Amino acid sequence: MKLWPFSVWVAACAAGACAVSVAANEAPKRKSGQWEISSAVGGQPPMTEKVCIDAAGDDIALSAGSGTPQENCESAAIKRDGEAFVTESICKLRNSTVTSRGVFTGSFDSAYQGEVDTNYNPPMYGRAQVKTIIEAKLTGPCP
Repeated sequence: MKLWPFSVWVAACAAGACAVSVAANEAPKRKSGQWEISSAVGGQPPMTEKVCIDAAGDDIALSAGSGTPQENCESAAIKRDGEAFVTESICKLRNSTVTSRGVFTGSFDSAYQGEVDTNYNPPMYGRAQVKTIIEAKLTGPCP
């Protein structure tokens, strides 16, 4: 099974473009193993994927979201807010400015959940706003 970088942010980026640059002490890390991650974008039924995570490489600072280069972002950050991690980014995707804000909670060693609100200006594919709901859980060791 393929090892993935911190794909919670990839799921968040399914609703838009984001790239995150953070200090290592701010970024949550998931426990090594197989994770089941469900993402429901824009009210659609959730899509679920199973990914094998290596905690040593599960570093959001190494991830650039859905492959959008960080130079396309005028700002991108993650910060701890109490028990939550908050992501915020402003990026360019095609002709739109994409502004995203996500709030993620959970232990990150067994489960987490998040909501990402993404705004497009001008709208993309007829949508000005999209909400993504993410739920993830550790299901066991990698196969």
